[in-house]
Amino acid sequence: MSIRDKFVYVTTKEQDQTCIGLTEKSGKYHGVVYKYGKVSFAKEEDENGNLPMQFQYDIVDNNGIPREQFGDEFFKLIGDILVEVIDEQTKVAIDEPVAVDRKNSSK
Repeated sequence: MSIRDKFVYVTTKEQDQTCIGLTEKSGKYHGVVYKYGKVSFAKEEDENGNLPMQFQYDIVDNNGIPREQFGDEFFKLIGDILVEVIDEQTKVAIDEPVAVDRKNSSK
């Protein structure tokens, strides 16, 4: 099963950004809605040569799941989803180049 099967994009009138809704394929977190805050990368690689990602998030709707159940498993799931979202957005940016107005460009 792909990570993409575990979430959908959710937009509500009250939110000023797109949220993530977890599907039934996400297991016990089905129905949880959250949004990402600040996303950043570590300044240095870890011992495995990876550049760790750090991010903030807010749970918009916990779907009745107690707070103590949102531990490492949840954090790993939403980290994997964030990587997928960044990957999707990067592909869109590459596939849809931005037109440059050479007359008004400072370069």
